[in-house]
Amino acid sequence: MQTILLVDDDRSVLTAWKRILQLEGYRVETASDGKAGLAAANQVQPVLVVTDRSMPGMDGIEFCRQLRREPKLAGIPLVLASADHEIAFGAPVWDELWQKPVSVESMLASIQRLVALPS
Repeated sequence: MQTILLVDDDRSVLTAWKRILQLEGYRVETASDGKAGLAAANQVQPVLVVTDRSMPGMDGIEFCRQLRREPKLAGIPLVLASADHEIAFGAPVWDELWQKPVSVESMLASIQRLVALPS
């Protein structure tokens, strides 16, 4: 079973997204901030990481940068989710951007593009 890591400080988002992804057959780990997310990524070696843009302490952009610096995590596809309409400055360090609120259909299509589940 493939593992997806969700990193967001909003518990309701984590709960909803976790439930959706579990119904699709993924194992889901969660973290409530960037620091915990880095520790979880190192521990579980997910096939995909979805992180929120705005979190206390380390924001989602810095979290993505730090993941990309770690050799064993650098190849993991990253999704940045944000309610902000303006994000980009410089080259993005994530693979896809989700504008919150993201529909379930868009979320699952994005994940399927980034992670091929064995059929």
